[in-house]
Amino acid sequence: MGNAEKLRLIKNYLAKSPRIDSITIYSYASPEGPYSFNKKLAQERGRTAKNYLLSHVPAGRNLADSLIILDPTAENWVGLREEVLENYPLSDKQEVLNILSRTDVSDAKRKIMLQRLNNGKSWEYMLKHLMPRLRYATWISVWVPINKEQALPLSSIQETVLPTIPAPEITPIDLSAAEDTKTILALKTNLLYDLASWVNFSIEAPVYKDRISVLYYHQFPWWRWGKANNEFCMRFLSIGGEARWWFKPMPRPATPKRIKRDKFMGHFVGIYAESGKWDFERKHDICYQGEHWSVGLSYGYAMPISKRLNLEFSVSAGYASIPHRGYEPSQDYSTLWHLPEKDGTWKYFGLTKAQITLVCPITLKVKKGAHP
Repeated sequence: MGNAEKLRLIKNYLAKSPRIDSITIYSYASPEGPYSFNKKLAQERGRTAKNYLLSHVPAGRNLADSLIILDPTAENWVGLREEVLENYPLSDKQEVLNILSRTDVSDAKRKIMLQRLNNGKSWEYMLKHLMPRLRYATWISVWVPINKEQALPLSSIQETVLPTIPAPEITPIDLSAAEDTKTILALKTNLLYDLASWVNFSIEAPVYKDRISVLYYHQFPWWRWGKANNEFCMRFLSIGGEARWWFKPMPRPATPKRIKRDKFMGHFVGIYAESGKWDFERKHDICYQGEHWSVGLSYGYAMPISKRLNLEFSVSAGYASIPHRGYEPSQDYSTLWHLPEKDGTWKYFGLTKAQITLVCPITLKVKKGAHP
């Protein structure tokens, strides 16, 4: 970004100025990241620039440390607004400028507002194309001649004036041909059930923008083991569905291990219904089979854990009805005898499910529409 030329001019200025009255170093960090880190970064940039100046003072010249003033700015919001004015091509440019111009919100709130805009795409563009141009230090030197007789002719110092160096050109982006990814569905499995050998899977698909989705889930552990495979039994066949409303998430900056999803992210609420049949047997102690159905509400939160996977946490509460029949196996477990006195229906209202779900979003590459 022209550093070599700027540094050459600064060294030339130090060599030809009759007397340095003061030097102010304005150092900056770009607005992304934690404020405390940005503040430390801006301070370090200023100190580095100061050390560079002191190490390049010409021989025989004395530049007192006290003449160099540091003025760090933790987050260069003014510079970001200028960059947006000059080099921001997306269609929501005016919305971005409105947020950057607001004086009634804190910088932290401003950052959140920009991150939420346009599902995070605006913030992503600024991170990639504009923020790197805001990480710099600017030197301003003021020199004062001792008197008119000792003042240098203008022609001898013209070269030392720091010119305005134009910003590097940004290669135009053909947004109409750019590719983006769109989540079309997600494959899921409940890790808590998997740990218990409770085979399960679910499929979720968006049905309305980024807000409403439908989920189908299927559970089918179908095990028998023990004497002649009849001593123990854990069989459970259940199908269910859920409609979900997703709250608009607050996007987070992408990293090599985590990228933002356009769907199935953040907080959600849902309404579910499920039904199925089951059979549980433990020798002669617990021997029941029957059906079940349940309806209720769900709440959960999903977040990305890698470029390909999300992790979802959810709980459900509602009503469950479980008709059941008791039985008694014979001594060799070859025959099951029905025990009518153990028949009945269990009814329950309360917490029905708790899930930690591994999610694999399936994405499709699509072309972005052209931005005006």
